[in-house]
Amino acid sequence: MTLLGFRLETSLREELESNFENELRFADNVPNFLELLKERKYEAVVIEEANLQQDALINLVKKVVEFQKKAVIVILGESSNLKVVAGTVKAGAYDYLLKPISDKDIMKVVEKSVKDHKLLAERVDKNKNTGDKLIGQTKEIVEVYKMIGKVANSRVPVLVVGEKGTGKKSVATAVHQFSDYSTKPFLSINCTSFQNDLLERKLFGYEKGAFETASFLQIGDLEKANGGTLHLGNIESLSLDMQSKVLYFLQEGEFFRMGGTEPLKSDIRVVATTSENLEDLISQKKFIDELYHKLKILEIAIPPLRERKDDIPFIIDHYLIECNSELQKSVKGISKPAMKKIMRYDWPGNVNELKNAMKSAVALCRGNSILVEELPNNVIGNKLSKRRGDIQNWILGDWIEGEISNLRAGNQRDYYGNVTSKVEKELIRQVLEMTSGKKVETAELLGITRNTLRTKMNNYGLE
Repeated sequence: MTLLGFRLETSLREELESNFENELRFADNVPNFLELLKERKYEAVVIEEANLQQDALINLVKKVVEFQKKAVIVILGESSNLKVVAGTVKAGAYDYLLKPISDKDIMKVVEKSVKDHKLLAERVDKNKNTGDKLIGQTKEIVEVYKMIGKVANSRVPVLVVGEKGTGKKSVATAVHQFSDYSTKPFLSINCTSFQNDLLERKLFGYEKGAFETASFLQIGDLEKANGGTLHLGNIESLSLDMQSKVLYFLQEGEFFRMGGTEPLKSDIRVVATTSENLEDLISQKKFIDELYHKLKILEIAIPPLRERKDDIPFIIDHYLIECNSELQKSVKGISKPAMKKIMRYDWPGNVNELKNAMKSAVALCRGNSILVEELPNNVIGNKLSKRRGDIQNWILGDWIEGEISNLRAGNQRDYYGNVTSKVEKELIRQVLEMTSGKKVETAELLGITRNTLRTKMNNYGLE
C-alpha cells in the first residue's frame, strides 16, 4: 500500500512500517505535506486532526482531493463535532475515525477502505462496461460503490432499488463487471418491453412446435447467460404467472422451455431492478411475497440525485465531454448563475434528466459556457419569460435577492456597497478578458480613466 500520513503519532507510524512493505511517507507540517502530495500518487492519505482548526482541516482535505483524486482520505479525530465530521466528509474524506481507537484497528479500517474505494477508480476505468450513471464522490454514492464490491462475487440474487433515472441498470452491470465471472455473458431484459408470451419465449426459450409459428428450437436468455448474469429490469412488470416461473428457477435452479418436458439447469446470477415499492404491490396482490424475499437477500438502494447534489458537478463534467463529442461542440463549463439554478433544482428524473438537460444545453450553447437561458425551462423555473431581456432581468433580480438574503443573515449593512462592488468587479474582469488584458482599451470601453481602472483592479485583486 502507498500511504501518506500527516502528523501521525509515533506508535501508529511504527505499526504501519512494520506491517506494510510498500512506500510510506510522513509529514509533520503543511508545506512538507503539500510537497509530498504532489510528488506521487497514494492509495491512502491519513490525517491526524489534532491542533488543526476546522477550516484548516477542511482545506487540507480539499488539497488532498485536488492532487490525489483516487486516494482514500481517512481522518483521525478527537472531536465529535458535527460540523467537523460532516465538513471533512463533504470535502472528500472517505471516513472519520473517532479516537480513542487502537493502531491495529486504524490499519484495518484503512486497508478495508482502500479495497472498497478502488471500486470507484476501477469504475471510471471501465466506464464503457459499467454504464455512465455511477458518477460521483459523495458519501451516498460511495456507499453504493462499496455495496457493489461486497455483493459482486456472490451468486445470490440481488435487488437494486431506486427512482427512475438513478442508474439501476448501471449498478446491475457493475455487479457483473466486478465479479470473478465478468468474462461470462451479461444479458439484460427490460420486462416492460415485452408482452407476457413474448417475454416467456425470450427468457425460457421454446421447443419446436411449442406454438403455431415455432418451426425450430430456440434457446432463451436463461440458457444464453449460463455462468454469467441476467438482469431483469422493471421486475414489477412481470405477470403473476411469470413471477411464479422466475421464483421456481431461483428456488430450484432449473426451468422448462415452452413446450418442453425436461427440466434444464442454468448457473446464473439474477440481478433484478425496480423503481416501485414491491411491498405495496405485495399488499395489492400484484407481486409474489416469496419472490420478493428471494430477491431481497442482497439489496442495493441507489439514492436519488437530490440527496447527493454535490455529485452534480462531477456528473456534468462527464456529460459535457460526451455531449461535446457527440454534437461537435467545445463547451467548457457552466456559468455561475446557471450552476446555481442546476443545484437548486431537485431533478425528479435523476441522472437521466440531468444528462438530457446537458445535451439540450450544449446544443443551444453559443459560447464557451452554458448560460441560464440555455437550460431547460423546468430547470430554470416558471418565472422566466421567453424574451431574452426578461430572462436577464429576472436573473439579475434573483441574484440580488440572494445577496440581500445573505447580508441580512450575517447582520451586515451597506447593501449598496456590497452588491455593487461584486457587479463592478465582475464587469471589469469580463472586459479585461475580452480585451486580452489591454488596460487602455478596457478603460475606454468601461468609460473610466486608466488611473481609475488601475485603482479598481488593485482593490479587487485583478492585477
